[in-house]
Amino acid sequence: MQRRLMVVGGLVLIAMALSLVPAAYAGETLCLVKDGQPQATIVIAERPTVAAQLGAYELQHHVKLITGATLPIVQEPATVTGTRVLVGQSRAAHRVGVTPYGLTEQEFVIEYLPDTLVLLGLDKADYTEVVYDMEDLAVSKGFPGYWDARGTLDAVYEFLQRDCEVRWFNPTELGLVYTPKATLEVSGGDLKRKPAMRTRDASSPVGWYNRRVALWRTSDDEFKTWEAVSYPKLQEQYTNATQYNRALVNMERLFLYRMRNGGTAIGCNHSLYRYYNRFLEQTWTDRLANAKDDQDREKILAEKARLFEADHPEYFAKGFEGQPPQMCYTNPGLIRQVVQDARDYYDGTLPAHKLPYGGVTLPAPFPVEPMDNSAFCRCDDCRAQYEKGIAEAEASGSSKGKHSDYFFTFVNEVARELRKTHPDKQIITLAYGSHRGLPDFAMEPNVVVDYCFTVNRSPAAVEAYAEQMDTLKAWAKECQPLHMWLYDTFPVETARNGKYHCFPGFFAHTAFNQIRDYYELGVEGIYHCGYGQEVEAYVSFKAMDDPYQDVDQLLEEYFTGLYGPAGKPMRAMYEAMEETWCDPSLRPASRVSGPELAWGVLGTEERMAQFQSLLNEAKALAETDLQKQRLAAFEHGTWSYMQVGRESYVNRMKSPIPTVTVPRVAPAGGDAAKVNWDQAAALPGPWYERGGETPSKRVYSARAAHDGEYLYLEIAEEVDTEKLIASSMIACYDDWEVFMAKQRALPYRQYMCGPTGLFAALSSGEVNFRMNVPMPDTGIKVVSDTSSGTKWVTRMIMPLATMVPEGVQPGESVFMNIVRVMSPALSGQSPYGIDTWVSYCTVHEVDRLGELKLAP
Repeated sequence: MQRRLMVVGGLVLIAMALSLVPAAYAGETLCLVKDGQPQATIVIAERPTVAAQLGAYELQHHVKLITGATLPIVQEPATVTGTRVLVGQSRAAHRVGVTPYGLTEQEFVIEYLPDTLVLLGLDKADYTEVVYDMEDLAVSKGFPGYWDARGTLDAVYEFLQRDCEVRWFNPTELGLVYTPKATLEVSGGDLKRKPAMRTRDASSPVGWYNRRVALWRTSDDEFKTWEAVSYPKLQEQYTNATQYNRALVNMERLFLYRMRNGGTAIGCNHSLYRYYNRFLEQTWTDRLANAKDDQDREKILAEKARLFEADHPEYFAKGFEGQPPQMCYTNPGLIRQVVQDARDYYDGTLPAHKLPYGGVTLPAPFPVEPMDNSAFCRCDDCRAQYEKGIAEAEASGSSKGKHSDYFFTFVNEVARELRKTHPDKQIITLAYGSHRGLPDFAMEPNVVVDYCFTVNRSPAAVEAYAEQMDTLKAWAKECQPLHMWLYDTFPVETARNGKYHCFPGFFAHTAFNQIRDYYELGVEGIYHCGYGQEVEAYVSFKAMDDPYQDVDQLLEEYFTGLYGPAGKPMRAMYEAMEETWCDPSLRPASRVSGPELAWGVLGTEERMAQFQSLLNEAKALAETDLQKQRLAAFEHGTWSYMQVGRESYVNRMKSPIPTVTVPRVAPAGGDAAKVNWDQAAALPGPWYERGGETPSKRVYSARAAHDGEYLYLEIAEEVDTEKLIASSMIACYDDWEVFMAKQRALPYRQYMCGPTGLFAALSSGEVNFRMNVPMPDTGIKVVSDTSSGTKWVTRMIMPLATMVPEGVQPGESVFMNIVRVMSPALSGQSPYGIDTWVSYCTVHEVDRLGELKLAP
């Protein structure tokens, strides 16, 4: 037999007639491999789509893993005898009556015919050559985009999962599970379906999903150990970091395809930040003033020539110092500009640098969403629109709709104008933050709403969870279609920002049931912000594909598939952790947070011992090297993180908390200049990096006194004051943040001041247990002095009667921590640096506040 071979990515394509031993067809059963020998041929079109090419390669690869046999791949017009597997649209598929015509978006079919299996779906008309080599992943290329139509590829994965019992549990080398067999006979019947959710997004940015499977930061040694356990072959194969990362990303992409990540590109994010460069001259003036040298100045001028269009300060929020934090959403010119951008976007003439943000591409709806803050414009027209909402929010105790009427009026105006010229085009916006609630009017019919469910991973926060679910239901009644933004990033992100280890937010049962509930409300797409922690990720992917599966069956196949006989104790351990995280009765009424919640309430010594016992049982039951390797990955990726978190907490509680007696000085009448500061008590150092145990390298000093009417607090830092960044919102840098309470628990106050003396106050737990409530009138005065150029000195004058709830008297104690928040330029840390007066105590952690004893 003569054969002409073409090798592509290590796979064999046979481009001529091929004779195989005929495979018997018995009803709906087809034999693909018998006794380790191929009994079928994969057939693709003469000009196959990218989805069909990748589908053929993935089918060939997985059948070889299962059986050791390589099913040949041929392109039409090759003649094939024996069983055929037709992958994608082709003449052969047409001849047996299977075509993509009539299929709807993302739909695919599996059809069993005599001697023929058809795997076909709607694909993007992209015929680029795919290079696929599982032995050298770094050279693989040409894969489809996540948002490309790839129904044929989904058909292949459905077949592998349903009829070949293949499972993909995580993106590592350890996550693929199948049953080896020398003979592979398949049956499953015909199927036509598509994923339940149109949009299934856990992919942004590429290469990021892998970094969330383990709980550690990528820079941590234990993460690197987890990575070595999880990718041993890749690490041995690729010593070049670029090639290794390319192979890692390709492995991740394949995993996400297999889990049906993608679909229709519909999503939203904050869309107007690029207007600073396009329409605010002050942006460029400030950048030029901060240029390092002439070369940097020339670079900025070149960038300005490319990006700046015209100075329109009227587009931006009024009433703020420095760069405006928002736009003026009642300004007619701003409305016209956003409408024009939307029209240009749909006409295909909006340049990339004018897109709302990177990654926005047709046919996705045009996003319209404010900056990520609630410091809205203070002009009369804007205030007239949102002051009613603020009053209603204060009366109801909820800030969800404080700015809804205001911002959604703007969104509706943009949508109405766009519809005049593009009647079939849409605007998408978020229901988020202070505009999460419904407005008092209907949204325009061409507006898509993306609802931000910020507490989806906190089912134990019963009241907050119920409120957000009720708000979602209200949106679902009034506005369809509806999409969602879920915050799977918590509690890990909160812990990382606070530099502590969280108790893992395991909630697989809740996660699956949530997605089913969302689907039944009409939600048609979900973006997962901060995906990872693989059990939740696995069941969430499954729920987005089909929310009516049995979640317990999914968990059974997960734990048994990965760990074999060790799966039973591993599942018992997981579900014990899940119950601990999700049980509202374990959340104290005082709303303890941070490491105290993680390891003082949830991850107690007794529970950790229980978890360790179950892990030990699992290790004793593991039979194969692969099962033991998977347990090792769990130990390094999750369990060691928890152990270090618990150990750090124990050490934290052993660390002393400062106590200072604050002397009483002669009355100064609230004038810091009249205080005899020589009599003030020094607050002892050292200060600590990010509220941890490591002393800060920066130089601070602080002292305090009181006169029976006021507390006088002086805080100082030796710093180049030219490098201080003053924000119009004060936070998140550069600023001092003083946390004060009458006890080491809720309620407490947060007093913030920046280099210019700008001041703000928030209360938490004081009014109906609400957090971060602005306090417009505190009686506190601030004097900030940066005139020396080398030292920033801030003096705060606080009335004893009002500085904490119910006030404080001489002879009583008040509890305090001082937090210094720094810009990345000063701290070298992203997104900001934090130093604290009290060790193991950072922002919004009040269980270790230092004690100030006010002398009688």
